[in-house]
Amino acid sequence: MEPSDLSPAAAARITALLVDASIDASYLAFVARHIDVDDRTWRWCCGSNCDPCVQGLGRVVDQARQLLGSPPDRPPGVPKPAEPA
Repeated sequence: MEPSDLSPAAAARITALLVDASIDASYLAFVARHIDVDDRTWRWCCGSNCDPCVQGLGRVVDQARQLLGSPPDRPPGVPKPAEPA
């Protein structure tokens, strides 16, 4: 989903979620674009202390999904690493 696909009210509510999470409101585009993306393709933490970390952004994406009535395709959270073969 593109940020322009959000209604003004939804964009304002997601912006408030970002602010509540201490994440800059400019990440609205990131959140909007990841609402419909499979978590397994983007939702992992590299451990480099990024600001913001994908874990915090992921929590906002989960909240935005709930806000928009689109449940996540899997339980929220960062996927676990694959088991060694």
